[in-house]
Amino acid sequence: MARAERTDVVIAGAGPAGLIAACLLQREGVPFVLLERQAQAEFGARPQAGLIEYRTVQALERAGIAGPLVEFSAQNHRCEFRTPAGSAVLDYAALTGGRPHFIYPQHLLVRRLAEALAAGGARIRFSCEAREVSDGPDGVRVSVTGPGGSRSEIRARAVAGCDGSRSAVARALTGARVTGQDLPARWLVVTGDGPPLENHTIYASHPRGFAGHMRRGRDQTRYYLEIPVTDTGADWPEPRIRDELAARLGAAGRLDEVPLRAAGCLDLRVRMTEPMQQGRLFLAGDAAHLITPAGGKGMNLAIQDSIELAGGLAERFGPKQDGTRLAAYSATRLPAIWQAQAFSWWFLHVILASLADRGRPAGPGGFARGLRDGWVAALGRDPVLARWFAHAYAGVPPDPPDPA
Repeated sequence: MARAERTDVVIAGAGPAGLIAACLLQREGVPFVLLERQAQAEFGARPQAGLIEYRTVQALERAGIAGPLVEFSAQNHRCEFRTPAGSAVLDYAALTGGRPHFIYPQHLLVRRLAEALAAGGARIRFSCEAREVSDGPDGVRVSVTGPGGSRSEIRARAVAGCDGSRSAVARALTGARVTGQDLPARWLVVTGDGPPLENHTIYASHPRGFAGHMRRGRDQTRYYLEIPVTDTGADWPEPRIRDELAARLGAAGRLDEVPLRAAGCLDLRVRMTEPMQQGRLFLAGDAAHLITPAGGKGMNLAIQDSIELAGGLAERFGPKQDGTRLAAYSATRLPAIWQAQAFSWWFLHVILASLADRGRPAGPGGFARGLRDGWVAALGRDPVLARWFAHAYAGVPPDPPDPA
């Protein structure tokens, strides 16, 4: 193996967390190497998340990314709860003082950030994966597998694990406590190459299961279908997907001409790693925590993690040479992450009645469906509950109470 390369920071993973951290380190002049396991031709090609919280955009504005690098303009103000018996629309932006979600598909976001990095002279090393990570007296050693199975080593002063749920950096945190749970639920993820059915998010509950409708732009929509945990994508050809979406969303005839593509199955699970750092190793995004899709919190948490982590790394390895913020990274982030986990867990149990029935197939009636209908009715009738939901859902800190 050739002599090890040296740098201040290795960033493993070029998702939103890794790219934003890289952009912020590049701006502060901190040397780094950014590794991405995907090939460049595949990078940013698969549609994923896309709902950006109000507070995330605010944080990106303060970091100098929203505006100069990424323009957030498309907004989502409402969400709708549908059942075969009717629907209820909640204008959560109005309840938070006009502060909505922003829509920016993740695959387009990572492309834009990668372009900005390249324009600034940085190079993302595609088809390169951190396979082994060890923190020793002389720094962190990162064993890298590159194109064609080539092997190399990088020695760094710190490593940021932004490399997803299979993170090699996370495996190296031998002192961390990992807790979590696999849920008895599987969703089929579907991309529709056509405009959304409505100009808002839809959560549809049906006797045959849940269906979700998520806007991703004028000409693309993301759909979720709850399917049996034993099913695979092969069990769901396009005609079956089309028929089931139309039935559960109450959209007969409206999807007939829309090309639909199954993008894979999503098994619902949650996981937390505490602390999110050990020595010179740090985790962000899915490498540190997995959250359910309910409420669209995953990408937002990853971005918020990376802004805080990059700030600490820049203070430590930049002109200030101050490690105070970096040392407190995990303690700073964990309360907000647990709060998001609590909301997402509650919301998932509202929209997915089968969880209360321990994963049994959906059917008419039942105690779990009564609970779901009760919560949805309360959101429409109880202004205090609706206000709490709106702020938690949109990612808007509640306004402070009026002074007495």
